[in-house]
Amino acid sequence: MNHHQPQAQGAPQDQRVLIVGAGHAGGRVAQALRSDGFGGRILLLGAEPHTPYERPGLSKELLLGSKTVDELMLGPRSFWEDPAMVEHRQGVVARIDDLRQAHLESGEVIPFDILVVASGGQARGLTIPGADLPEVRVLRTIEDCLALRPAMAQQRRLLVIGGGVIGMEAASSAAALGMEVTVVEGGARVMARCLPPEGSQWLQALHEQRGIKVLTGVSVSGIAKTAEGLRIDAQCAGQEMALEADLVLVAVGISLNTAFLEGSPVRLDNGVLTDAWCRNPDAPWCYAVGDVANSFSPLYGRALRQETWRNAENQARAVSAAIVGRPEPYIEVPWMWTDQLDRNIQVVGIYTPGDLVISRIPPGERAGVLLWLHEGRVAGGMLVDSGRERRQLEELVRRGSTIDAAVLRDPAISLKELVRS
Repeated sequence: MNHHQPQAQGAPQDQRVLIVGAGHAGGRVAQALRSDGFGGRILLLGAEPHTPYERPGLSKELLLGSKTVDELMLGPRSFWEDPAMVEHRQGVVARIDDLRQAHLESGEVIPFDILVVASGGQARGLTIPGADLPEVRVLRTIEDCLALRPAMAQQRRLLVIGGGVIGMEAASSAAALGMEVTVVEGGARVMARCLPPEGSQWLQALHEQRGIKVLTGVSVSGIAKTAEGLRIDAQCAGQEMALEADLVLVAVGISLNTAFLEGSPVRLDNGVLTDAWCRNPDAPWCYAVGDVANSFSPLYGRALRQETWRNAENQARAVSAAIVGRPEPYIEVPWMWTDQLDRNIQVVGIYTPGDLVISRIPPGERAGVLLWLHEGRVAGGMLVDSGRERRQLEELVRRGSTIDAAVLRDPAISLKELVRS
């Protein structure tokens, strides 16, 4: 891949920018373009009927009823209602051709000069008997959440399939609403994509202490209705097992929305591949942002695809800067947060199997930090109710700091002191 910085040159004011995907990332690109002085046409196409909104609240505040739909929306509303700012339309792109034209499923053809792919993904379903039962739900959109919330209020037992972030957050929310909750995870541990084994064990113990049953290494093979509710057939360590529930939530990740780019000049590789300036190497008129962007990271020396709130925010600004002729490489220390069972958990950096994990959570204490070292350098950490130390941890990761493990184990030495040293 070519990692040379593109030449800075202003975007012609008559350029047409087509943003495919009207979610958080796509919406932020539109807003950033106007803030950066872009004067051309912006067309924002989304499959959902809503103006852009933030998804993290779907499995927490909106599901619990502590926030409204309006509170999830990217403001101000007047921006989306002003066609001089952005033309926001509901529509689905079927394909992109070699002439820089988007062919919609409706048959409409839309020419563009610059394409921004912010299409994200859709909730991955199951391909097992009973997966299409009305009691089997997913949680990816506002409609999913608004349909799930009353169903949870009417039922007693929830089975969550998938122990990732969304599954564990939904389990936490359901428990707060008084449901009996079971989580089944196909892998060996929960939230394994971002946590070390010690972090997964801590999180599972927290859920179990609050009455949530967590089963790992479980593969679900079928769902059937019974007189008492639902029977979920599964296997664990080669043994058959049957679980019972009234409602099932499938939270096994997303399938990326990139089918419309197949056969186009845009190179795909675990999403839309981009350089450090969020630009596709085979189609320099195409940028990608958010969940669907597999972007080269100068910090890690490889492509990373991040499904996080902050990535959508900051990568959108980088895309806008590149379009208006002020390109800067997108350099980001990965960071995400999750609120579960009245605890705030933040994860900084990337965990690689084999990393040395060091606990700074004193026994019996509510708050603390898990750190991990990769080849002797600080590579990341999990902060439990310790968000005030996030920026210091990010700086240690950004520097690749080499710190003696004995020093890191001492919670009396703050991360702020370690940054200063």
